[in-house]
Amino acid sequence: MRHKGALLRNPTGLLFSRAPAGTRRPKALTPFLAPSEVLSYVASMGYTAAMRRSIAGKLNTGATAAILLVLVAGLGVAAWHSGLLPIRLRQDGLYGGGNAPPGTASPGTLIDRPKLYLPAPKNIKPGFVRVTRVIDGDTIVVAEDMHVRLIGVDTEELGKDKIDPQSRAWQAALWVQSRLEGDAQVKLQYDAERKDKYDRTLAYVILTDGSMLNDLLLQQGWARTMKIAPNTKYASHFAELELEARDQRLGRWAE
Repeated sequence: MRHKGALLRNPTGLLFSRAPAGTRRPKALTPFLAPSEVLSYVASMGYTAAMRRSIAGKLNTGATAAILLVLVAGLGVAAWHSGLLPIRLRQDGLYGGGNAPPGTASPGTLIDRPKLYLPAPKNIKPGFVRVTRVIDGDTIVVAEDMHVRLIGVDTEELGKDKIDPQSRAWQAALWVQSRLEGDAQVKLQYDAERKDKYDRTLAYVILTDGSMLNDLLLQQGWARTMKIAPNTKYASHFAELELEARDQRLGRWAE
């Protein structure tokens, strides 16, 4: 014969004191209950057992602690799914605050790399070519899929398939897109060599207002100088622009 104070192990693995003789056992948990319903059910079972022991003057402290843990866990699950926690997993798979707008990502979170296409300009000016897409801060695509690498400047590299939307590399690419999208056409000027080892066209990119995109990237601090002979026509000028941006802590030099 078992001792009157023997313990019973219920299907959840929690230990509770044996219920008084004649007490009906609760029905087995159905596998179709939601996690929050299971937690609630288990907590109610434990609470009932603990109350009975309390009334008898024999409160099981271990069981009471287990009940409190189950209740806290249940509240945590409910808060997580309802988005009440400061950080939660959204349906798009990105971690963000409970009130974060769709599509935003916390720093360091990688997302699929978007393609930065540009709208066609209304009229192409003589000597200009249409820009169709921005690859990154120092490379654009013009005309019939011609990849143009800007001479004398270098921006941080983007990932091939995934990017960090908070990175300086992506910010530089977005800046170039915003600068071109109003009138996506440019004039190309060349130096001693017109092609690099990747078969990209090397050029100084002139905008419709007469400014040079190579200059602007350095002035805004999104690029650093990259001197590669024999294309060094503006090397000294570019170095001065980089130094000014550094002094003003612009773009990539802000930190």
